[in-house]
Amino acid sequence: MRSALLAVVVLLVWNGSWIWSVATSSPDRIVNGASSLSESATSSSPYKIILDGGSTGSRLHIFEFVTEEPEDAENNGSSDVIVSANNRNSNKNNTTTVKCVRRGSSRANIPLSAFGRLPGDREPLRPATVSQHLLPLFDYAASIIPAEYHASTGVYFQATAGMRLLEESEQEAVYDALYQGLMEHPSFVFKGMERKDIATLSGEMEAYYGALAANFLQGVIDTELRLTASVAPSEKTDGDNHPVVGALDMGGSSTQIVYVHNPSELPLDGSGICEKTQLKAQDSSEMLSNNACQAPDIPQLKDEHFFSTSYLSYGVDQFRERLWNTLVEERAREEEESPETCGAKVIFNPCANKGFEVEWQGYTLYGTGATSECIRYARRLIPHPENPVDMHTHGKVVGGVEHPPIRGKFLAMSLYFFSLDSLRVFSQPDEDSHRALNLSWPNPSIQELEDALDGLCSRDWHNDMALQESAHSFTRAEVLPHRCLETVYMVTLLKDGFGFHPTSRDITFTFLVDDNEVEWTLGMALAMNAEERYEAKHLGSDPVDEQIEFHNVFNSLYFGVTLPPTHCC
Repeated sequence: MRSALLAVVVLLVWNGSWIWSVATSSPDRIVNGASSLSESATSSSPYKIILDGGSTGSRLHIFEFVTEEPEDAENNGSSDVIVSANNRNSNKNNTTTVKCVRRGSSRANIPLSAFGRLPGDREPLRPATVSQHLLPLFDYAASIIPAEYHASTGVYFQATAGMRLLEESEQEAVYDALYQGLMEHPSFVFKGMERKDIATLSGEMEAYYGALAANFLQGVIDTELRLTASVAPSEKTDGDNHPVVGALDMGGSSTQIVYVHNPSELPLDGSGICEKTQLKAQDSSEMLSNNACQAPDIPQLKDEHFFSTSYLSYGVDQFRERLWNTLVEERAREEEESPETCGAKVIFNPCANKGFEVEWQGYTLYGTGATSECIRYARRLIPHPENPVDMHTHGKVVGGVEHPPIRGKFLAMSLYFFSLDSLRVFSQPDEDSHRALNLSWPNPSIQELEDALDGLCSRDWHNDMALQESAHSFTRAEVLPHRCLETVYMVTLLKDGFGFHPTSRDITFTFLVDDNEVEWTLGMALAMNAEERYEAKHLGSDPVDEQIEFHNVFNSLYFGVTLPPTHCC
């Protein structure tokens, strides 16, 4: 993959506007995305359009990078709260900053993977059909971005786990049709879009971009990936008292994890660490967090400090299908061994509320809400993506991937938050567990989560849960029947798959950081902008020619974890 340069941002919000700032100092190199982003970067437009092509739909994000000179910052009179990072090579009073402003987003609820053809289907894809559902999103973007920038604004469609499930040739066929359909439609005004900017984002890069946002929003690293908090040597001896945040993400088709696997290798000797200071703005109540680093030898986080991997088919939708397929396969074996059972087309499903029914492969799956049995099924399905096995390697193997021991603090986002927050709400029949979970949220122990599972799963569907479709703001009616399985799966994955200790409170379940949604698209926008600015300053128009090759997904050490793939609710 191509090398890129990283500057990142810290984010705050005020009156609904999302604003990040990044210094114009030369950032260090980063690994860029799958579609050679720097080659298609458009410097003439301050805007970037990034589409997250998730497994449940596509979401368009508009980012604007605004350069602000010192005199502008003093006289703008804006009420926005920003976190600014000064150019560490500049005088404090003569610093140019670049603000990243999220101008808006729009969503289409049809996943692009829905247009993939089945094996053997030779019917060509119709470009107009594939692109039609995204046109309203681009109409929205055209209404936000001034017309003078339409032709020069870069558009980047990066698909995630849903498209990864398709054969590569089929992915390319869908992307070809999408590009052709957009470029041929008269209402599509972003003609600077290039075909190579429609691609499948690897799980590792999705994770990487998300981690940039997560650690910056936590204030762990500055705009050059340098640590902003010091850890004294005496605090490092147990290996877990380091400030770097790991991350967990759960989507519909995949899940990701990243964390510091060997804290002793972190450059946390306390020398040259950036320190945050709060500066009062001259003419308003806004607070500017100054992350300027004055020391020349500031330690920097590098990708080799982290373990990161993405588990395809371990998202909640794919895991649910695996469970249902397992139930059907077990019934088929029973019918082979005992012919008298043939004709019974009802299968008891322990991972659904009592009385909930769903048709699957000619059978009716009937919910029993048997939480303990559901946990046993989850434990069998977690170690290997294809063959259910009894789990004998607690906390070591997920999806066939052996990982190092869990260490440090984590942010758990996307469906980890949406589903487990619903557990907090829907577990009230078990009063004690419900109360304990509410009091400890958003930092519950794994045991508190596990104790609350039966309060949710044992509820009757028809006379109880079916009436709760509006009780949780992050749960849509169509996913409400699946919350039992989702929560059992996630808690079991955290405890028995990844190996979090039952009493551990090292995970913060979050949707927002400082009132802002965390998402990988922000990290991608920042990485692209940082690369462009570095190349413009140091390389002119010549692209970065250094090549960096990723390790295999199963044993790689990347700095990365993913953030919400918009499978909200």
